[in-house]
Amino acid sequence: MRKFLAYFIPILLAFAVGALGSYIQGDALKEWYPYLVKSPATPPAIVFPIAWSILYVLIGVSAGTMLAKGDMSVLRLWLLQLLLNFLWSVCFFALRSPFMGLLVILALDVTVIAYIIYTAGRRSAAAWLFVPYMLWLIFATYLNGYIYINNQKPKGKITMNTTAVKFALPALPYAADALAPVMSKETIDYHYGKHFKAYIDNTNRLIEGTPYEGLGLEEIVKKSDGALFNNAAQALNHRIYFDGLTPVQKVMPAKLEERIIRDFGSVEEFNKKFTETAVGLFGSGWVWLVENGKGQLSVVPTKDADNPLRHHLNPLMCVDVWEHAYYLDYQNRRADFVKAYMNLVDWDKVASRMSNV
Repeated sequence: MRKFLAYFIPILLAFAVGALGSYIQGDALKEWYPYLVKSPATPPAIVFPIAWSILYVLIGVSAGTMLAKGDMSVLRLWLLQLLLNFLWSVCFFALRSPFMGLLVILALDVTVIAYIIYTAGRRSAAAWLFVPYMLWLIFATYLNGYIYINNQKPKGKITMNTTAVKFALPALPYAADALAPVMSKETIDYHYGKHFKAYIDNTNRLIEGTPYEGLGLEEIVKKSDGALFNNAAQALNHRIYFDGLTPVQKVMPAKLEERIIRDFGSVEEFNKKFTETAVGLFGSGWVWLVENGKGQLSVVPTKDADNPLRHHLNPLMCVDVWEHAYYLDYQNRRADFVKAYMNLVDWDKVASRMSNV
């Protein structure tokens, strides 16, 4: 029984620390991490929990190999690496600081190497069980370093007449429960109050002390890249999206209807084209009604945070087909969500965004 516990307790402890770290990562994984510039070598998200599960077993067995023989000398070093593992989750995800995360993971690298060297002279099996952990950490250090280097605030000369702009979460032009049952209050609270707000907050943080601090949101979207573009574009996309909804079904203004009939054949054909494009867009993104420089209308899908302004197109309306936009109300039924969305479009707002071409 004692030998069994010598293996079981370290494995259980490793998984407990891992579970706590995963809990801490929760919000950041949804609101922050997806919009960072990451290495092309970054594996799919599913790889991380699988890899860590295997590694937790290996490092637990490594400690058990020592403890089963009554060797407690390695315990402090083993617990230290577990503490540093947890601190990395706190620094990188909870504090959203790739720099602090990099410092912690470098300390973890050193600790793990010290553990391997120490145990190699006492029980080689315990040392070898830690080697996959060391290799994974070296790879993770590279990924963390890449994120830190490539998500720095943009640098440039700040002119004396630059006026700082702080973006605020715009008030909804309707009550949070006004769009129900098409969009529930819970969805609005989560989508508008958390996701949209996070993009605004991240944009303000990333422009601080940079030339972008004096620009409007549209200009930032046109000129930026990396993490700043991802957050600023999502902020702009959501602003257009929420501003373009109404709980009161409105008649399409004549000038918009005329343009749609001219470029799509009929309003029905436009609705069909827009809906089919939104339902058929693979993965996450947006679908837009846009206007080109000649005043011609078209339906355009964009992936992730992309915005038509980057393609010299004027965005008139959009539907958000990221799952967070509809999952609480529609689960995986995107088609039902898009169909329902079309009944909430504020056609007056869409028409107001058209040029006079």
